[in-house]
Amino acid sequence: MVRRFDRVRVSVGCLLAALSAGAWGAGPASGKDTLGLHLFSQHLPAANYNNVNPGIYYRLAEGPVAGIYRNSVRRTSIYGGYTWQYDRFDLTVGAVTGYSQGVQPLLVPSMALFTYRGVTTRLAFIPRVEKRIQSHVLHIVAEL
Repeated sequence: MVRRFDRVRVSVGCLLAALSAGAWGAGPASGKDTLGLHLFSQHLPAANYNNVNPGIYYRLAEGPVAGIYRNSVRRTSIYGGYTWQYDRFDLTVGAVTGYSQGVQPLLVPSMALFTYRGVTTRLAFIPRVEKRIQSHVLHIVAEL
């Protein structure tokens, strides 16, 4: 019962942080909604995890974001949170499901690498959160 309470507390905390950030007007600099596609990852150090992570997300111009993808342990993950943008750099904070510990905090910095014909490729760094996964992750997404 305590674990379930902790998961709910983390989820509510992330949601409140996202909502309060929106109230302060700290939304992204792009000024437009973004559709993103999760593509693939590389675990560091390399291990026998799933590195093909198809998925999709949608980020509102004001910063709220939600998405779904196939995660490193070959399960479906759903996440929600808030993204701050500054120039080519983003920071997404929220909560994610699909791992053995239930709902977990999400903290993902990313950087736009290049834009070609309206599609931006981003490199995200996902720090190790779950104890079972002994790797940090570099992840590639494409934004439309």
